[in-house]
Amino acid sequence: MQKILVLGAGMVAGPLIRYLLKRGYGLTVTSLVLEDAVKLVGGDPNGQALTLDLSDEATLSRLVGEHDLVISLVPYSYHPLVANHCLEKKKNLVTASYVSQEMNAFDQDARDNDLIFLNEIGLDPGIDHMSAMRIIDDVHARGGKIRHFRSYCGGLPAPEANDNPFGYKFSWAPRGVLMASRNGARYWRDNHEVTVPAERLFRDMRLLNVPEVGDFEAYPNRDSLEYREVYGLGDEVRSVFRGTLRYIGWCNTMHNLVKLGMLDTEPRPSAEMTYADYMRDLLGAGPDEDLRVAVANQLGIPADTLPPWNMHWLGLFSRRPIGLDEVSPLDALGNIMLDKLTYNPGERDMVVLFHEFKAWFEADNHYERLTSSLVDFGIRYGDSSMSRTVSLPAAIAARLILEGRITSRGVLRPVTPEIYNPVLAELAKVNIVCAEEKTVY
Repeated sequence: MQKILVLGAGMVAGPLIRYLLKRGYGLTVTSLVLEDAVKLVGGDPNGQALTLDLSDEATLSRLVGEHDLVISLVPYSYHPLVANHCLEKKKNLVTASYVSQEMNAFDQDARDNDLIFLNEIGLDPGIDHMSAMRIIDDVHARGGKIRHFRSYCGGLPAPEANDNPFGYKFSWAPRGVLMASRNGARYWRDNHEVTVPAERLFRDMRLLNVPEVGDFEAYPNRDSLEYREVYGLGDEVRSVFRGTLRYIGWCNTMHNLVKLGMLDTEPRPSAEMTYADYMRDLLGAGPDEDLRVAVANQLGIPADTLPPWNMHWLGLFSRRPIGLDEVSPLDALGNIMLDKLTYNPGERDMVVLFHEFKAWFEADNHYERLTSSLVDFGIRYGDSSMSRTVSLPAAIAARLILEGRITSRGVLRPVTPEIYNPVLAELAKVNIVCAEEKTVY
């Protein structure tokens, strides 16, 4: 029996664990909270649950050595640590996170040791890469060139569950969502680089209509420029944009939270404080001052506009105890968001992925507009769409590696046919399908 070590038993791990157990692999699932891992293993005789703190490198090293492959679902900052142990023990590694500089530094060593360190094999990044590359490779095979490429992805409440002022509910860790909101961005527009500083991220917003699901806000997602090379587009492409989708209103509220310093990560004293006390201290507001008005004055907007009211609704001005001796504004915000922006039993989430290409075919002098769209819903009282679309690609890729069906070595992304074709085909069997359309003009 081939054995897989799964590091992390968080909100997206369940479908991956069940997929691999069902196919006869032996799984060891680790978590800081043993009960989380036990619940996901579900008493399967081929699975075991363990408590593991990744700072215990001796135990981590031993576990890596005892398994045939490692899947790391822990926060991205731990992946280089895990990769180092995989390199020492000569074990393959799968993650759903972006390739960091630290991870990319393992490329040559992984090649030299005949190892696969496959990253970005989730939803975004992951399914977005694979569905895009399927179209790009097809255009190139037919003699065409990609002139413009825009890609958008978002994890959101299904329309019937969109019942709060933020238009959002958490289907993965709040801290990850908020940390991503601190990033600046770059993209390529009409052969010019556009740089978006972090404080302007939510102001670089455009509206996007996705057929059958409606209108969304789209704002830039990290560094799109690198995908000219990753996707093999080079100088042929004139625009490359990767964006995040949210319901209308999210960007304005988040922009104003950024202006207030609510995404700062430096801890502040909070012992015996309520959220109202904490906000007064953060804003420098007087003891009798209306916090909604104080926020509006600091932002230079009317007190009756949505950002202050949304903060009031969230509970940032309430007598709710912080419950910690010190906490950063980002974590204080994340903690209260996790309580208020949650899915009720039976509610569905929704994943929306939309690609749009403009391709030029010189031989017969025509353009094509090509689109690829994925709209997937969670299962009532079952798996969320986010957990399925993030973890199942990683599970499928792990199986392909153990079956010897991936021949490339090094630090990889799922941008080659030997990876994206079988993964997309397997996802289609569970109704995770990217529908493609083409218009010639």
